[in-house]
Amino acid sequence: MVETFSKHKLSEHNRLDRWAFNGLLCLVVWLPLPLASNRSWAIGILLAMVALLSVTVALAWRRDLPALLASLRPYRLPLLLLGAFVACAFLQVAPLPAAWVAWLSPASFQVQQAAGLAAGGAPLHLSLDVYQSRIVASLSCAYFFVFVLVLLLVRDKRRLDRLAQVLVWSGLAQAIIGVLLFSAGAHYRLFFYELLHVNVLGTFANRNHFAGYMELTLSVGIGLMLARLGNSGPSYSGWRHRVVSGMQFLLSPKMRLRLMLVIMVIALVLTRSRMGNTAFFAAMLIVGLISLPLSWRAAPATITLITSLVIVDVVLVGTWVGLDKVVSRIDETTLAASGQGNAGKMVNGKYVEDSVEERLLPARHAVQLIADFPVFGTGGGSFYTTFTRYRPPEIAGYYDHAHNDYAEIASDHGLLGGGLLAALVLATFGISLKIMLKRRSSLPRGMAFAAMMSTVALAIHSSVDFNLQIPANALTFLIILALAWVAARLPSQQGGGQRRA
Repeated sequence: MVETFSKHKLSEHNRLDRWAFNGLLCLVVWLPLPLASNRSWAIGILLAMVALLSVTVALAWRRDLPALLASLRPYRLPLLLLGAFVACAFLQVAPLPAAWVAWLSPASFQVQQAAGLAAGGAPLHLSLDVYQSRIVASLSCAYFFVFVLVLLLVRDKRRLDRLAQVLVWSGLAQAIIGVLLFSAGAHYRLFFYELLHVNVLGTFANRNHFAGYMELTLSVGIGLMLARLGNSGPSYSGWRHRVVSGMQFLLSPKMRLRLMLVIMVIALVLTRSRMGNTAFFAAMLIVGLISLPLSWRAAPATITLITSLVIVDVVLVGTWVGLDKVVSRIDETTLAASGQGNAGKMVNGKYVEDSVEERLLPARHAVQLIADFPVFGTGGGSFYTTFTRYRPPEIAGYYDHAHNDYAEIASDHGLLGGGLLAALVLATFGISLKIMLKRRSSLPRGMAFAAMMSTVALAIHSSVDFNLQIPANALTFLIILALAWVAARLPSQQGGGQRRA
């Protein structure tokens, strides 16, 4: 009777576990579909999906809590850093005594006191926009739980490979949707937002954020390609064997993956995103050069893949779909503003690109905002309201974002929150370097490459854009970081020493 009951529990655990993992895959695909989950109703759906997945996993592990904690123990560092960031986000919206707010954030207290909110001993908040900060805190909590879900559910190489493949398939689907809508010149209104597909957008509202999503999924695709090349069979000499080997490659899943990457690169180029394309190709070359001395066993495969990506994707595909137009946009981008206010307008029949200086204006003037709210910031999602106090008269227009993730995260979450996120990214980059140096298995090395490349690409792109403020991109990036930590813990041999399910 006891044995039957134990088998029943195990079967129930496995069934719930499979449901949760498949639900995680569905979440990955869903994220970019509803305008990159960057609308209030889409955020509500995202939170509901994460809550459902978390409850499913909790039910699966409800009879074995010690095993759950043991499974998470190796990931103490990333969980502590991300958990501390979430705690800071909720601290910003927690009602606190006025004296506490005056001590923790004097500038925030002064603003609320001037607005008459401190009268009568009413509790105050560290955030200057509590409603938006509650949304950001809820999102941050969801990000944390998804990070935990990846660590718990992806326990073997099969699931790691499958999740990585779904990320690439999602990127491919976005690329195909984007190219089709672009080819048709689609123009429509969706959920009160006008979409004009003069560039490839996928299901995003902004081409630069779509380019950011392509950077992430392409990074995973290149990592998978490296893993596949690392699993190649023995090399043979003689032209007959080489011909046979070449034919086998053309008919293999590796070739299918390679064609998927080509289509995704086409979509990236057709976004005409200057920094999106620059960040992708720069990150691929930088991480490729870093990986060569770290994984000398796979160096020939890495060189072959990177070379083929540069030759085929940049020279051939890029020329065919118009990479020269992206280069032209970059070439026409000046460092300093012209002072004539023509950026983004048609002058003498020619579109005037905004300069680097104009793109960085909000971030530059946000420095004083950061100086006034250095520790806890002004509250998650509050930039669009707080920046109006620091925007000089010569900056026309309305800025809902800083167009610089570093400045916006520091202003919204303070140097404390920004430092915690930076530590998480750097720790993941470090563990990825360790994988590349010490692991022989090709899949962990491929996922380490993916994490490093996506990190470098977003680090470059974030200097002039706000991809990390878009839920689809931010959560996809966190999932990729989690994959690196999972890859570091996978057993070298699939047979023994696996983590407990």
